[in-house]
Amino acid sequence: MRLVPRGFLAALILLVAAAAPLRAQAKVAFIDSRKVLQEMPGRTQVEARIRTDLEALGAREKKMVDSLNALMASFQRDSAKMTSDDRNARFSAMQQYDQHYRDTLEVLQAESQQKQGEAMQPLFDLIRLALEDVRQADGLAMIFDVGAQVNPIVAMDKNLDVSDKVIARIRTMPAAKAAVPEPKPTAKPPAGPVPQPAGVTRKP
Repeated sequence: MRLVPRGFLAALILLVAAAAPLRAQAKVAFIDSRKVLQEMPGRTQVEARIRTDLEALGAREKKMVDSLNALMASFQRDSAKMTSDDRNARFSAMQQYDQHYRDTLEVLQAESQQKQGEAMQPLFDLIRLALEDVRQADGLAMIFDVGAQVNPIVAMDKNLDVSDKVIARIRTMPAAKAAVPEPKPTAKPPAGPVPQPAGVTRKP
């Protein structure tokens, strides 16, 4: 499950680089953001929360799809016995429910993406602080990220890899333990069955 926006980390590295004064024979280093994120304190808890949110979204989506399928099955079963007006009304009701399903799913997906960003932000903040600490401690002008999706570096001296230093610095930061906030209470869906258009019933 890809949860990491690489573009964000690439921009983060460039921001740290831009803040450093360029000098003759400037020292540079690199990190692999994939490795840093893999070993981040609190990452497992954050990803578990995100998976829980995605599973809840999937369950609600399945419930709505099941209701739509029931409407379609009912329409097909009763279509031959309907008058033209009844058939048109039932078909219109299905279209309205389908649009309601799509609109609801779009809202739920947007909320899920927002929650993912909010959950990951404390980890990104720690990485930014640790990068700047390591850069200053080692006298580096800039730090590149070889884990970015667009990586122009095709060869490098592995001795310049400061990923472990960044990880070690993060683990010593007091903020690391507070990086994962308590999960916000999730609004429960309305009790009772999913609403269906009038005149349509599901067989028990």
